[in-house]
Amino acid sequence: MIRNYNRPLPVSIVVLGLCMTAGAIPLAYSAESSHASHWSQDLRVGANMNLAAEVRDFGADNSRQVLDLREVEVSLESRIKPWLYGMIFLTRPSGEDMSVEEAAVIADLPRGFRLKAGKYRNEFGLINTVHEPERPQVSLPLPVEEFLGEEQLRETAITLGRLIDLGDGYRAGVSGAVFNSDNDIVFDAGQSGDKAYAGKLYFGRQSDTFAYQLGFSALTGKNDTGGTTDIQALDFRILLEPEFARAYDYPARFAWMGEVLFNQREIAPGTTNRASGFWTLVDYQFIPAHHIGAGAEYTQGRLDKSVTSRAYSAHYSWYYSPHGRLQLQARYLDMDGGDNGVEVLLQWNIVLGAHSERPFLAILPVDVEM
Repeated sequence: MIRNYNRPLPVSIVVLGLCMTAGAIPLAYSAESSHASHWSQDLRVGANMNLAAEVRDFGADNSRQVLDLREVEVSLESRIKPWLYGMIFLTRPSGEDMSVEEAAVIADLPRGFRLKAGKYRNEFGLINTVHEPERPQVSLPLPVEEFLGEEQLRETAITLGRLIDLGDGYRAGVSGAVFNSDNDIVFDAGQSGDKAYAGKLYFGRQSDTFAYQLGFSALTGKNDTGGTTDIQALDFRILLEPEFARAYDYPARFAWMGEVLFNQREIAPGTTNRASGFWTLVDYQFIPAHHIGAGAEYTQGRLDKSVTSRAYSAHYSWYYSPHGRLQLQARYLDMDGGDNGVEVLLQWNIVLGAHSERPFLAILPVDVEM
């Protein structure tokens, strides 16, 4: 795990977070209460916990069975002004201290521009901005984990973007960011003090029966050898009947999504490893709140492209509430080093109060909160 994100918070903040967890449900609806309160009437507090079980069979010497409280998260959000939104996400992953996962403000500026500043999941690719319990599958795709790390990109940053409505359901967007290079998989864990830079282009359209979104992302920054890491990502989503089950997360009747990543990493002066990978999955909601799907993944090594890994998976998801779900995934892995085997993952996401964070630039209306 990336140690830069595991710094203990002051005791007072931890206690505050635990107190908020205990009262998350009434606080989540404090804006609807007419009685006086020392909380801002616009403050929204939510919480969720993520229970996970894993069974892995990679042979007698490499098998495991795990039952774990994977993560506890507390969120605080407020519409500070009509044009200014703030959020703080406190999280405690299994075996780690409580830490700040995200703390940022989003400001709507003149001429349609939007600014985001703080520490947050940066605009890159398709699922970098998606919180762990809300991913389409329990596991993180192999190329994303290989090129960005388990924590992905969650750097302190400033992002400026603009959404453009082209009419007839078409939307486009562009964003650019400068951020710290604290990620020790992509960059140099902040040792040099150099900044990293990223940009993304967005395009999509939604109608009553069909929607699609395309994206192109690129980033560059210094890595731990003193050289440069450049990563690009092409991503897509195709949705049929995008509003089929609007009350739930992932409302589309059918979804096909994926991402292709390219990594150029300077591993020594004058020597660059050029690796690539992809992941894709399909998801079918056969009745409201019940999903089945399948996926495929492949990646080359970020330090040695001759080292390859692949995986194939199937999943079932049941949304027992608009945001809470029970998800089962079976995954066959053919990993570098000759480790082959099957893992079965079960995840139960318990939502005490949902957070309302939505995409920085919402290309598809289905991604905007009701």
